[in-house]
Amino acid sequence: MGPVAALRSCLSKSFQWRGRAARAEFWWFFVIFYGGLIVTAIYTILSVESGDDVLWPPVVFLLGLFPASLAVMARRLHDKGLTTWLVLLGVVPFGQLALLILAVLPGDEGPNGYGDDPLGRAKPEGLTYGSSRVPLVRDND
Repeated sequence: MGPVAALRSCLSKSFQWRGRAARAEFWWFFVIFYGGLIVTAIYTILSVESGDDVLWPPVVFLLGLFPASLAVMARRLHDKGLTTWLVLLGVVPFGQLALLILAVLPGDEGPNGYGDDPLGRAKPEGLTYGSSRVPLVRDND
């Protein structure tokens, strides 16, 4: 998934907290989100230094993309099989670092309780724990 497709997907799912988001969708959206935030902050700083009091661009930018950023984080957590309530870690000290680490980890292979795998991978046969696989043993009775 490229940056335009990720942005389009996240904006169309701004208020959809169900389902799963692949790492590419999440990271492309956040690169665009923080890049745009930096650009609007620089624009605001330069306009204030020139004598204009233009403080609305970052506010409009944040209000426009904040719901999409929360929703894509929730869907990214769902990709790991985790609950949406972990988004609240973002308001505690070092919680954003924990969310960043969770967002870096690969998602569950195959469907989980939150939906189908966004990468279309089939669930591996056997018992799994993380990336280790225990082969399925069948009785021939």
